[in-house]
Amino acid sequence: MNERIGIKDIAKKAGVSKGTVDRVLHNRGNVSPIAREKVNAAMKELDYVPNVIASALASKKSWKIAVLMPDSKNDPFWNQPKAGILRAKKALRDYKVMIDFYPFRDADPDHFNSCADEILSKEYHALLISASFLKEGQKVLKKCEAKELPYIQINTFLERKSECFLSYIGQDSYASGMLAAKLLNFGVEEGASAMILHLEKGTNNAKHLVDKEKGFINFFSKNKKRKINIVKGSFGDVFDKKELHQYLKEMLEKTPNVQGVFVTTSKLFHIVPILKKLGRTDIKLVGFDLIDNNLKYLYNDKIHFLINQNPKKQGFMGIMNLFNHLVLKKEINALQLLPLDVVMKENVQYYLEDKEEEIHLVF
Repeated sequence: MNERIGIKDIAKKAGVSKGTVDRVLHNRGNVSPIAREKVNAAMKELDYVPNVIASALASKKSWKIAVLMPDSKNDPFWNQPKAGILRAKKALRDYKVMIDFYPFRDADPDHFNSCADEILSKEYHALLISASFLKEGQKVLKKCEAKELPYIQINTFLERKSECFLSYIGQDSYASGMLAAKLLNFGVEEGASAMILHLEKGTNNAKHLVDKEKGFINFFSKNKKRKINIVKGSFGDVFDKKELHQYLKEMLEKTPNVQGVFVTTSKLFHIVPILKKLGRTDIKLVGFDLIDNNLKYLYNDKIHFLINQNPKKQGFMGIMNLFNHLVLKKEINALQLLPLDVVMKENVQYYLEDKEEEIHLVF
């Protein structure tokens, strides 16, 4: 293929004017069926491939993307996907990509709905969404589909059969629950107990938490010979330290042989000092995400394993995939599962390196 082929070459081959070729390429203006057929035949014969990058740069059109995800005020995890989104925005600064953030309050489905309604009341070309709430999330995605607003999901996957659903980018939550169980299995003695602890409100309405729980429980159900007892716990307000302390105290009094705890979100660090006060520093701890508070305890061997959900990459890839769909007209893979990275004190530094070379994956 000759990469230097342009409008002039196509016009000469088709026996039409350059203006006619331009109108065919950009699907504008009046072009007779015969002229259009000649241009298309010439492009095919010349093996012409449009330079969509150059066209996007030359275009005066701007692209507006809305981002609907939790506020980082109560959960610093959300600073990381936002950082990835901002990195993507920087990479696309020459392509008139505009990004508006709509952060909703943690564990507040009503505010989630309100933010979604505000987005849908405006004119956006696409949506990047973390649908933290199962019921409300399905309703919002249905509204997006009614408005023909394409969207990409990150962090939480709500299955949809719609052309508006472009992709899910994130981890397999069920598999991450299985992995957490396998990690604890190495540190829990036969016949002891392992706890899965949700430090969130409305756990049953959060699909990613439900899937993690299923994976965790199913791992041990498939390993019955070890006779590990599963304890399930859920506590909503992690900032009520007194009540959280009392809750864990009562849970461990009921099941004193708990030897491992898996916290299903990035909030594992909240229970570390409480366990110390309760004299239970013997418990193996597994959780998610490389946020500063978790890292502090990982370095001190208080947290044993963290499963990295690649939140920066989720945000970065989400915007890049929307750009590829909207501007470059590329087909998007519907399921883009990120690896389940097991992070320990010994290998954490590798994951903390800020890899700017990701930007080169755009095209």
